[in-house]
Amino acid sequence: MLAKVAFGKNKSAPVIKTDHPFRSQSQVSQLTSSDDLAQSANLADALQTTLDSNKLLSIYAGFVQNRIPIEALQFISGDQIFNLFGNYQDNDYQHVVMLYADKSYLGQLIYSLKRPLTLPHKLRLEQYHRELTFPLRNAMDFSRLHRQAVRDHLTGLGNRALLDEILTHLHVKQQRDADRSHCVMMLDLDGFKAVNDEYGHQQGDDILCIFANLLQHAVRDSDQVFRFGGDEFVIVMEDTDLYQAQTVYRRIQLALEACSELQMYRLTTSAGTAKLNGFAPAEQIMQDADQRLYQAKKKGKNRLCDSIDSA
Repeated sequence: MLAKVAFGKNKSAPVIKTDHPFRSQSQVSQLTSSDDLAQSANLADALQTTLDSNKLLSIYAGFVQNRIPIEALQFISGDQIFNLFGNYQDNDYQHVVMLYADKSYLGQLIYSLKRPLTLPHKLRLEQYHRELTFPLRNAMDFSRLHRQAVRDHLTGLGNRALLDEILTHLHVKQQRDADRSHCVMMLDLDGFKAVNDEYGHQQGDDILCIFANLLQHAVRDSDQVFRFGGDEFVIVMEDTDLYQAQTVYRRIQLALEACSELQMYRLTTSAGTAKLNGFAPAEQIMQDADQRLYQAKKKGKNRLCDSIDSA
């Protein structure tokens, strides 16, 4: 039994804004109580198979698409937008449902339609929403906890746990397609220890956050930045050879030279790059990159060392 269905605007949840002139828009708040779950086995069982929010929403979208005349479906939660299927701008009608699980707001499902939903279709959707609500809440909670577990608390970058996940994934990809090239760059701040000792750990933490932000803006969109520990950072570059990695390093150098907040301490950065292969494990690749970084330090700092440089 549906615990609460309220038609019209709900002040506790955001209202969808769009420039598309829909002929009609209906908005529903649906609160599902944990002591009143739906009993339809097909969808409910399918939704219990994953804690991945993307997979769960895809399962739901495929199920609904085959049973209700819907042209497009989106789910919006906070700053995340999941375009599940279709193009909502091509349709004249919208049906917006705000999902709650035991009074906890989850997000909005936005159904785009060629024509308004019939009453039987609305009732059927209500049933589907009851089956979706708690698996979706569990998946969102799991996703949030996972993000917290794999993020560096100081900089917000991925931490070593996430780095290990990414490298393991790339190692498998490399074994399947040896022709693709992936690189790992390890880098640190030259002179950071002296600055940290002189100005204190709080100032040192601020410097690390500034450098982390600089790295995120200097690398390419496809690159991933991680904090490895202390003032050491790692950049994972997919579909990148060693020459392209040199270009990425040069972009970082130029960004650091242009950063007045870091140049007041006369900081530079040294780096070492290693290329992934399908035979060496991720730990070996990281050791190779660390060894290249050590070579860069020995050769005078503020430089990149890789196998090209060592040849």
